[in-house]
Amino acid sequence: MMRRLSFMWGLVCLGLLAMAAPYAQARVSFADAVKSAGPSVVNIYAARLEDAPREEPMKPGVGWAEPMKQKVARSLGSGVIVAPSGKLVTTLHVVQGADAVKVVLSDGREFSATLTAKDEKLDLAVMQLDLAAGVTLPVARFADSDALEVGDLVLAVGNPYGFGQSISLGVVSAVARSRIALNPYAQFIQTDAPLNPGSSGGALVDSTGAVVGINTAVFSKNGEAAGLGFAIPSKVVAQVVKDLTTLGRVQRPWLGLEGQGLSADVARELGLPDSDGLLLTGVVKGSPAAKAGLQVGDVLRTLGGQVVRDAAALNEQILLTPGLLDKPVSVAFWRGGRLNTGSLMLSALPPRRTNEQKLIKGYNPLTGYTLEPLGPALASELGLPLTTVGAVVVDAPTKQPLAAFQKQFVVGDVVQLVNGQPTHDAGQAQRALDTSRRAWELRFLRDGVLRTISLQ
Repeated sequence: MMRRLSFMWGLVCLGLLAMAAPYAQARVSFADAVKSAGPSVVNIYAARLEDAPREEPMKPGVGWAEPMKQKVARSLGSGVIVAPSGKLVTTLHVVQGADAVKVVLSDGREFSATLTAKDEKLDLAVMQLDLAAGVTLPVARFADSDALEVGDLVLAVGNPYGFGQSISLGVVSAVARSRIALNPYAQFIQTDAPLNPGSSGGALVDSTGAVVGINTAVFSKNGEAAGLGFAIPSKVVAQVVKDLTTLGRVQRPWLGLEGQGLSADVARELGLPDSDGLLLTGVVKGSPAAKAGLQVGDVLRTLGGQVVRDAAALNEQILLTPGLLDKPVSVAFWRGGRLNTGSLMLSALPPRRTNEQKLIKGYNPLTGYTLEPLGPALASELGLPLTTVGAVVVDAPTKQPLAAFQKQFVVGDVVQLVNGQPTHDAGQAQRALDTSRRAWELRFLRDGVLRTISLQ
């Protein structure tokens, strides 16, 4: 019986081999795409020095200074070479604050690299390799990310866990993905190609080996790949790199408004025909939007003839449309169930009010801290709503100079009320602090959370 079964299994195996033979010459492979894209994708190793407490007891007479030592913190990532001169693009969080960056090519060559420009809003960085004369480099070939369709095959090329260049395969799960808690300044390509720590900054390429995006983030509950990866579209990357290289910054026209996308239920409640549009939740006084007559509660329908779906789509549109700055742009918006039209003049974001910084003095909990009025530029840097008001801590003493108070505040805190009095700038804060020498109640924002402390 056993011999009979063995004989039958042998026949089955022979049959399977015979069936597979005609397909041996038609295997599916992305080797050509990898050969095209792989050489321009690099591994990045960043190192930074950080202070850490020494594991030793304090000696008598040393005082309050805690003994410190320095340790090396390391981060892994990937990057893409975009110019023969050695310019490459990566995600900013990989190299932010690094004291040294080493870049390793797929052929084993190693170079040091320097951060030359960055865009914190999109978490992108441009770096320059330190090259000797005559060095030649492979350069990535970019494709139009607008041509991507859901279901297209894509490859993620990067350096997961520092193992070296690796390839993972997936499909485009969604395009123009923006209604996620990731970044309000762009629409992302979503893919199920596995992305892991170290993949960030690497390339998302199509089946021909052309770069269609820069991998930037994953959604995961435990830090592992969960089939939800996100990439910044190549068209956005190309524009940001161009602006950073030529201007040293990303040129974003300023609208001076804030809003949120519409759900079907909200659109129905407002009596709108569909959910396209941006429901305005804030309009900055004196901004282009305010000068155009837009108000909180309006639904911005179109800008320059293009339908506005949400905040990320609007930000991406004004970034990618050339010639919008200082020129009238048509707008259409819903108000009270009626579609209105008009125009607005986009302008550059007003600069920070650094000339109004002031060092707080006297006997109070903020003595020794420097405050600056919170304007749109600083709010944008801190990731706060543009309509937020207050005085921002922009410099803090290493130790509270008055022994009666502990150090309570950090750089980035937004002081909004002192003893019930609004503090829109350092002068108002100083006057409110000077009203008492015994007790103070301060209300401030930290990391988007409103806090209140009472000090005596």
